[in-house]
Amino acid sequence: MAERGDVVWAPDPFKSGSGNPRPWLVVSADRLPYPNEESIAVAFTTQSHHPGSFAVPSKAWVRGEPQTQSYVLPWTVATLKDETHIVGVQGTISDEFADHVTTTLSSYLSPSTDVEDT
Repeated sequence: MAERGDVVWAPDPFKSGSGNPRPWLVVSADRLPYPNEESIAVAFTTQSHHPGSFAVPSKAWVRGEPQTQSYVLPWTVATLKDETHIVGVQGTISDEFADHVTTTLSSYLSPSTDVEDT
């Protein structure tokens, strides 16, 4: 079972073919309807050209830090079925970093109370 803060390998929806896993950061908690079977995750990447992505600092890694700088895309969200999609675990990031990512994700889902003139 994937835990909040785990960086897991699961299918990449942006590429075709069977050998295409990519890293995902699990951000869901136990409040999901099926917490022992599914996880909500956001995409990891080594590409830094995405405005709004977060660099994962070394101090955020609890275990399994890769040799290449990683970034989180908090707007690229997937529901992963643990038994079907997750093919491995790379490591774990800190609760503080996971909180930062989920706060940002939540902000994308909340309606804005400010209306901008365009």
